[in-house]
Amino acid sequence: MTFKVIIVGGGPVGLYMAHAFERANIDYVILEQQDTVLNISGQLLFTWPQTVRLFDQIGLLADLEHVALGIHHKKRLFGDNGQVTTTSNFWDAMQDNHGYPFLPLLRSELVKILYNHLKGRDSNIRVNSRVTDIRPHATGVHVRLADGSLIQGSIVVGADGVHSRTRQIMDSLVAQHALNPARLANKPMVSTFYGIFGRASNVDLGIEPEVFFESRGGGGEGGAVVQCLATKDIVQFVTLKPLPGGPTSERSPRYSDEEMDAYAASLADVAVCPGVKFGDVWAKVQRKSTRMLNQEEGFLDNWFFDRIVLVGDAVHKSTSVNGLGMTCGLHSGAVLANELHSLLSRQREKEDEEPSTEELKGAFRRYQEDRKTEVKPIWNGGHAMIREVVKKGWVSWFWDRFVLPWCDMETFAKGLLVSVLLIRQGQILRFVPFEGRGGRVPWARKVVV
Repeated sequence: MTFKVIIVGGGPVGLYMAHAFERANIDYVILEQQDTVLNISGQLLFTWPQTVRLFDQIGLLADLEHVALGIHHKKRLFGDNGQVTTTSNFWDAMQDNHGYPFLPLLRSELVKILYNHLKGRDSNIRVNSRVTDIRPHATGVHVRLADGSLIQGSIVVGADGVHSRTRQIMDSLVAQHALNPARLANKPMVSTFYGIFGRASNVDLGIEPEVFFESRGGGGEGGAVVQCLATKDIVQFVTLKPLPGGPTSERSPRYSDEEMDAYAASLADVAVCPGVKFGDVWAKVQRKSTRMLNQEEGFLDNWFFDRIVLVGDAVHKSTSVNGLGMTCGLHSGAVLANELHSLLSRQREKEDEEPSTEELKGAFRRYQEDRKTEVKPIWNGGHAMIREVVKKGWVSWFWDRFVLPWCDMETFAKGLLVSVLLIRQGQILRFVPFEGRGGRVPWARKVVV
């Protein structure tokens, strides 16, 4: 049987991996449980320069730049009174440093572009395909779907998000068959914060376009953060505040319109930018593209078992506050694709049969070790950041008012620390010829032709 990857999940990470496998000449199928991979999600995804570079490598840059929202400045402010504490041109500085811009993208637009450019979009994507069971065996895997059908492949890649069904099945298999299940047991994802992703008309609000506003510490006793980015016509926003009942590992409920209205009312007096409060934004909200949900956090110890491997939010999930969730997931996908391409290339050179389970586990282990080293510091930073930006009190006020303007990593030496420590370290598909753009700070990883 030809080596075949079964990708569970047709979101940005799953679709990106399909692009990578097409360029690696690796057969694949995407299993998506919804009736389409396309959706109308109003969620805004911050696409960092190192991730824009990944998209450029697979030929998507022009289309993404066409649909991206403009962004040039960043302003932090106190949520209680709207006083601006810091202003920077961080986004433009990063483009100077690396040659690629930040691209704020609607999730729906990104998925549409990934889907439309995929050669196998009509033949290699199965919708209405909810996975109910996965059974690895000596030479492959059997995946059972809810409709009773059986999909056969060589490995399963779980790109099915924070509520990953693949992870649930993998953890069950670990408990049943691992020699030391306690060592491989994963802790559940936990929600400590919840909020609203939404969109509103900016025609009457007049929020300054192409400026990313971050309102910190408003919203009552527990505190909250509100982030927004506007064009002259619309404003995209996200809010976060602590869950009233404390942390929970329960799956996010489906919040009703009444619950959303009550949540919004609790933030009505929070300034989202000078002169505009959240209540003003909520009065102009577009309900169809607005969602309220818990935001989980978690960093798993074990990312694979047998012929099953997990990627993206299925293994490392942060809140949206630092805008790095998708970036971490896509770069994990690139590393996994590189490992599989290298392994299969060696097998072909030796004219061997397909790689054994032990050889695949070796590739998965290298992927896990590589990405844990890179993602864990980012995850730790996001974990600390959300707890800092919602905080109220004189210490947080003093920090934002007097300290942050003088020791902000995003403004120090035009963001050089962020460039060197984070952005320049971005991954790349090693097997796809590519030169790409450059800037003042050279990329750490390049394609060797």
